[in-house]
Amino acid sequence: MARVAKKKAVRKKAAARKTPAVKKVAVPKSVSNAEAKVKLQQKVLDQAAKKVDQATTKLAQQRKKVDAENAKLVKARADLKTKREKARKSNAAAAKRTVEAARAKVNTLRLKVKELRDQMKLVRGELAAAKKLVTRERKKLRTAERNYATKVRAQAAKDAKKEKAAQKKAAAKAKAAAKKAAAKAKAAAKKAAAKAKKQARKAKTKVKKAAAPRKTAARKTPARKKAARKTPARKKAARRGRPPKAKATAG
Repeated sequence: MARVAKKKAVRKKAAARKTPAVKKVAVPKSVSNAEAKVKLQQKVLDQAAKKVDQATTKLAQQRKKVDAENAKLVKARADLKTKREKARKSNAAAAKRTVEAARAKVNTLRLKVKELRDQMKLVRGELAAAKKLVTRERKKLRTAERNYATKVRAQAAKDAKKEKAAQKKAAAKAKAAAKKAAAKAKAAAKKAAAKAKKQARKAKTKVKKAAAPRKTAARKTPARKKAARKTPARKKAARRGRPPKAKATAG
């Protein structure tokens, strides 16, 4: 039995030495879901913004191509004009062929510029769609954030209410414990007073009992008889063996 008690004491000491693990506050599912939705929506918005950036870069590159081809077209037109003037002056077949070649080059460049401009229109459409998508996803994100904030506030109010109730309960428990402790202390004081009173009574009884034998012994010892003073007549009568004469009373 002693060994078992010792083992239990050792276990208790070991448990007291261990630091208690901090409990993580459980987040409600509604709040965690709302937070996850905000994060997901933010991700979607980031992707949409990335598409806008890509479309903007693509449009800038396409504009550069158009400008480059447009510059070539302007140069080719100027070259065609020069060659036409030369051909008018010379009326030679070679001059006419150079004009046709220059015209063909201008037409090719014109078609290329047109094609590049059409592609740029498509890129602009992509950019506009990406911007619309960003606007739409941003609205969704704001809605998700509002929803999340509402959930957090509601949960905070709920937690505050719960904490207030727990504090009230703890206060009531502490009050009851204090009342119980006061009652216990009062009972202990009363018990101590009664015990002291009992001990005083016992001591008094003990003293009384100790004093009783003395009184009994005093009662048991015979009292000394006082010797009667004998008159001379009585002494004589006693010696003669007769009673003494009575004194004559005056008549």
